[in-house]
Amino acid sequence: MRKVIIFDVMGNDNGVKNGVLAALEFIKKNIQYKIILVGDQTEIKKYCDENEQLEIVHSPNVTSSLNADLINAHKEDNSMNQALKLLKEDKGLAVLSSGDSGKYLSASIMLIKRLPNVSRPAFMSIIPTIEKNKKFLLLDEGANLNCTEDYLIQWAKLGAAFSKSVLKVENPKVSILNIGTEDYKGYEYHQKAHKLLKESNLKFEYNGFIESRYLLNGLVDVVVADGYSGNITLKTLEGTVLSFSKLLKNKINKNLWRKLCALLLKNVFKDVKEQLDYRNVGAAWILGLNKIVIKSHGSSDRKAYIGALNQIKLAIESNALEEFKKILE
Repeated sequence: MRKVIIFDVMGNDNGVKNGVLAALEFIKKNIQYKIILVGDQTEIKKYCDENEQLEIVHSPNVTSSLNADLINAHKEDNSMNQALKLLKEDKGLAVLSSGDSGKYLSASIMLIKRLPNVSRPAFMSIIPTIEKNKKFLLLDEGANLNCTEDYLIQWAKLGAAFSKSVLKVENPKVSILNIGTEDYKGYEYHQKAHKLLKESNLKFEYNGFIESRYLLNGLVDVVVADGYSGNITLKTLEGTVLSFSKLLKNKINKNLWRKLCALLLKNVFKDVKEQLDYRNVGAAWILGLNKIVIKSHGSSDRKAYIGALNQIKLAIESNALEEFKKILE
């Protein structure tokens, strides 16, 4: 029996095309998988034919960010909620959507429910570093703007559990994002969480505070932050990589001599860009829910969606959710 992924393709800024093409590419390489495409059937059928590995669920409405009623977000009639309901009914093993972040989080908590003893689920991304094959987890990335020391400690445990079960890191190194590494730096909740984690008997290695400038060096496996600073950090990292790539290209194109020299280093530039390309990961987890719920960028292209689908595949095939529950227990 094929493993099923539920994919809401309606939340993309550029329509359903990128999502559908990514789904076709994914199932072609993974014959043991089936994808349920949730969205406008007429639009979806423009890019795909009948396929036993694809199923279309017609749900043409897109969630609106203009209506800020997050409490009742799960009651709206839209493709995002339809996808979540299919997951709730066990029609698939995971769900992927580019829908509005706030509403996706709220609807997920209401429909899918939290894991036992998890009070605040968090957005979490797997982020590449300059060390080959080394990645780190960053959470929270915007789900919780207001924070307490209890949240930071809980997310540290969630991140360490994920690092062990999915990324197979035997003894994850965990740090709290802060403006400095001294014990007195940060807000009160930073200092309290830092003190409690240092004094606790943990199943991971707590490395204290870390500054954002060291994140890409691969020093730690899990970085915990309040949602406000975590979101800014994530977008800064993504924007810096893209801006540096653009700047480098502009400088190389200044004259013919630079262009000729750049040809000799073409593969080096390509390797660096590929290693730091966030699209290879493609999405963020809503970590702390009872099922696999993944959020992708509203501007995701085909490559980013492939990255997200591959991340879901990794989670499913590593039996991540069950291992995750065991570790949390």
